[in-house]
Amino acid sequence: MCGICGTFGTGDIDTVKKMLPLIHHRGPDDEHVVSGERFCIGARRLSIIDVAGGRQPLCNEDGSIWVAQNGEIYNFPSLRETLLEEGHNFSTRCDTEVLVHLYESLGDAFYEEADGLFAISLWDEGKKRGILARDRTGKKPLYYTTLNGNLYFASEIKCLLKIPGYEKELNREALHYFLSYKHVPHPLTIFKGISMLPPGSALFYEPGEPVRITRYWQADFSPMEDSEKIDEEELADMIIDTLREAVRRRLISDVPIGFFLSGGLDSSLSTALAAESSSGPIKTFTLVYGEEDLSEGKRLDLEYARQVSDTYGTEHHEEVISSINFKEEYPRIISHFDEPFSGVISTYFLARLIGSHVKVALSGDGADELFGSYLSHRIAQPIENYVNFEKTNDPQYDDYPLFENNMDFLKRVAEPENWKWRYKLLVFTDEEKQELYSTPMAEIASYFDTQSHLWEYFRGAGARDATNRILEAEFRGIFPDQVLAFVDRLSMAHSLEVRTAFLDPKFVRLAAGIPGRLKIKDGEVKYILKKAALKYLPREIVFRKKEGFVMPINDWLLNGLKEYVSEVLSPGELDKHGLFNPRHVQGLLGRFYEGDQSLANKVFSLLAFQVWYDIYMG
Repeated sequence: MCGICGTFGTGDIDTVKKMLPLIHHRGPDDEHVVSGERFCIGARRLSIIDVAGGRQPLCNEDGSIWVAQNGEIYNFPSLRETLLEEGHNFSTRCDTEVLVHLYESLGDAFYEEADGLFAISLWDEGKKRGILARDRTGKKPLYYTTLNGNLYFASEIKCLLKIPGYEKELNREALHYFLSYKHVPHPLTIFKGISMLPPGSALFYEPGEPVRITRYWQADFSPMEDSEKIDEEELADMIIDTLREAVRRRLISDVPIGFFLSGGLDSSLSTALAAESSSGPIKTFTLVYGEEDLSEGKRLDLEYARQVSDTYGTEHHEEVISSINFKEEYPRIISHFDEPFSGVISTYFLARLIGSHVKVALSGDGADELFGSYLSHRIAQPIENYVNFEKTNDPQYDDYPLFENNMDFLKRVAEPENWKWRYKLLVFTDEEKQELYSTPMAEIASYFDTQSHLWEYFRGAGARDATNRILEAEFRGIFPDQVLAFVDRLSMAHSLEVRTAFLDPKFVRLAAGIPGRLKIKDGEVKYILKKAALKYLPREIVFRKKEGFVMPINDWLLNGLKEYVSEVLSPGELDKHGLFNPRHVQGLLGRFYEGDQSLANKVFSLLAFQVWYDIYMG
C-alpha cells in the first residue's frame, strides 16, 4: 500500500518531490522517486508485502518499464508462478513487481488480470507512453490533470495543486452536484482542470496525442441463471463459500491484520470467517460513543461486538469518541478529502485506533450496497408496486412492505421513472439550490441538471427488478464516490489499509445477480445474506436493527455545535466567496434550530463546503 504521484511527458522531478511529503500518511515507511527525460514516478510506501525488499517504483530486468501502485494485488502469488514459468525474473517478493511482468506478457490489458484494490501508474520507456489504471469498484483513488501537453497524476488532489503554472479555480458544476449528493461525482473534482479516473478504467498517455480513457469493468446486475428457481439454502451456501474464499485472499500480508467490528451483520460475518481461517487470534476494533450519545441501538452494537469477540476469541479494542473533539477534528477530516464532503466521517476515529495497532484491517463495506439496506433500496419495490397499482388497480400490486405506515411519504416520492424518485431523496434539489445561490451563481447553475446527471447511472443497467436497478445505479457512482471514498481517505489518514471481502469480483458477480425479492423479503433487508450468516452468528445479531459506526451528527449540530455552525456559516464568512444568499442560509439555520431536523443534511453540507473553502480557497 502506497501513495503515488508522477508525471508523463516530462521528467519533472522537482514537482514530484514537492508532492510526496503531502501524502506521507499514505506511506510513512519509505519514499522513492525514479525519473527519466519523459517521465517521473514517486511513491510513499506502507510496507505490507515484502517489507524489506518491496521499495517502489519497481522495474523490469533492463529498467525499461517502471511501475508504482497504491494498493494490494491479492492474486499475485499465482500470477508470479505463471510469469516465472514464462521465463520472467523477479528481484523481490512484492506484489507490485508482478505488474511489470504482466505488462510485458499481456500488453495494455495487464491490469485486468489483477485481483485487488489498486491505483497503478506504469511508464514504458521504449514506447514513451504511460498508463494509469484504477481497480474495478474504485477502492483506491487516482487523480490527474494535463498541462502544456504533460500529464500529472497523484493519489490525492493536494499533490496536483503543487504543479507549477496550475491556478486553483472552483469548479461550480462540481459544487452544484456536491450539494445534492454529499460528494463530488467522478470524473469531476472541485477544482477546474483536475479529474478523477473512474473506477474500473484505464488511461493511456502518449506525447502529442489526446489522453485516452477506456472502461474495462463494470458490475453486472443482470439476473443469475435460473434465478427464479434458485433454492434459498443452496444460495446461502454459495454466499458463504464465495465470501469465505474472498476473506481468505484478503488475509495475505507480511504484517498483522485487524478487523472493524460494529456488532452488526457484515463486520461480524467477516470476523467470523477470518477467525475460522486464521491460525491465531485476530484483532477486532469497535467505536464507542460517550455516555451522552449512547442510544439503545449503540448500546446493542457494543454488546454484540463484545459477544462476537468472545465467541471467536479475538483480541478486542474499543475507541471512545464524543462531540467535544468535532470542531478541532473536522477541518483535518475535510483536508483528507481535498473536496467538500458531508457523508460518513466516523471511520476517521475508528481508523485512528486501529492504525495504532496494525497496518491492515478488514471491514464489511459493500454488503449494504449489494444486498439492500438504505432508504433508497427499501423503497424501490414499494414505489414500483404503488405506480403499477395506480395504473392498473390490480390487487397483486397493493403491497408496500416497510411503508404501510408511511404511505404519505411513499406517495410523495413515487414516480414512474426510478431516477426521478431517487432524485427526490438527494440533499438539495436543483430548485432548492436556485433559492440557496446568489444571483450570479444561480445563473451559472441554471446550465447544470442534477436529475440528468443521476439518470446516467441508470442508463443501460442490466438489472431486471426494482431493487437491483437502484442497487446497480448507486454502485456505479454514489457507492465509489461516497462510501469507498470515506473508507479510503479516513483510513489512510492514519496509514491504515482497509480491505473488504464483499467487493471481491467473484462475490460481487454472485451478489449482484441475486433477485431483488431475496435481498429484501417481507420487509427484511439483506434477507439472503442474513440467512447465510445464521451459519456463523446467533439470530439476535443477524436479525437486529443496526446503527453501527454512524456518528450522531444531527444531535451534535443541534446541541454542542450550534455556536460553531453559526460562526462558520455567518454572512461574513459566506461573503468570502459570494456563492450563496446569506439571508437564505440564515433562514435555513433558523428553521433547523427551531426544530426542523429534516434540514440536518442541508446544514451539514453547507458546513462541509465552507470548512473546505476556508482551507483550500480562503
